[in-house]
Amino acid sequence: MADQSGILLQQLMRAHHNACMAALARRGVRDVGSPRLLWALSRYPDDPARAPTQKELADKLHSAPPTVAASLKVLERQGYVERRTDQKDTRRNRISITQKGRDAIAQSMDAFRQVDGHMYHGFSPEERALADALFSRMLENLYQIGGARRQDPIPDPLAPPPPPEGPSHDPF
Repeated sequence: MADQSGILLQQLMRAHHNACMAALARRGVRDVGSPRLLWALSRYPDDPARAPTQKELADKLHSAPPTVAASLKVLERQGYVERRTDQKDTRRNRISITQKGRDAIAQSMDAFRQVDGHMYHGFSPEERALADALFSRMLENLYQIGGARRQDPIPDPLAPPPPPEGPSHDPF
């Protein structure tokens, strides 16, 4: 029988996502399509000068900037976040969470704790700690081969080595 751990992880992630969305809907925060983004914003101080930029958020969340931009647009329209022009560099916007966003995060965290409690039902504390440790190791392994958005491209560990450095034959 072939190893199906990748399929099981995909099914686990999908089931966890669906359970979280159902729990959010029961709490009246169904329209928060990006609770992870709101949670990340809630970790920053309330000082607008120290709020993150869109790019900083994308880097922190290991997400593509256009994905974060689209999510922020929806969250801003719903009143969960607000953009403010950076006082030192007017070309940049700083993103802050609103009180409505903080309230939604509080409800969301309760929903996530409930879902995780169900997911780990019947697990001993040691089994839960072991599962967390294994997931963390798997995540780190995937980060090493490009599983995270990074500034520099990750070299393909399976690709042939680059050609030796030498004089360029490119006329341009």
